[in-house]
Amino acid sequence: MLRTLLLFIVLLIVIVIALVALGVVNLRQDGNGVSIQTSDVEVGTTVRNVQIPVVRMENRQVEVPSVGVENEAQPANAQ
Repeated sequence: MLRTLLLFIVLLIVIVIALVALGVVNLRQDGNGVSIQTSDVEVGTTVRNVQIPVVRMENRQVEVPSVGVENEAQPANAQ
């Protein structure tokens, strides 16, 4: 139980450090204490031109390796 709680606290600290490092959250210290400024987050969709790879199927006749087994001797109890 204690390990789980410590792991959770460490995970929260790592997330906060990542948010500050990526610039999502800005910490500013002034005479009154520490203020936190966050960036605006936009959620939605936009139209963009992107290149999409196209896969085409085509039939070709190619040589492939094959293995054949010839069995001349019949087993004694073959049915």
